[in-house]
Amino acid sequence: MKNSFELDIDKVGITLVGLTIGAISFLIEPYVQTDMPGSFFIWSVGAFFGSLLLMLFVNEKPPKIALLISLGIALAVIARIIYDTIFVDSTSHNLAPFEIIICGIIAIPSAFVGVYLGLLIKKNKKIISAKKH
Repeated sequence: MKNSFELDIDKVGITLVGLTIGAISFLIEPYVQTDMPGSFFIWSVGAFFGSLLLMLFVNEKPPKIALLISLGIALAVIARIIYDTIFVDSTSHNLAPFEIIICGIIAIPSAFVGVYLGLLIKKNKKIISAKKH
């Protein structure tokens, strides 16, 4: 029986990949509401390629990878909201729940497309290697 407090390293690592994608989006482009489409693009492309690569190299179920990547990106958004509210301006994120929802709307579909493309590549790779032998 597994200890309920035991961390699964794969899950934590996948979430950290998403957190890194979210953090990079805020490092490259500081939070300014008129420039948010740049962050949206980084979240989308990062979720796609992150989930694609993780699907190829990590042995986890596809939905789990896509959702954990998206969770990591959402955690970066939440961390940014907390940081800006405490240290920058307490009124800068008055629509914070919508920011998190928008993050999910952008990251989750991109992550699912990437992870299932990775699954397709993985299956085709097995078929090609089986035909060679």
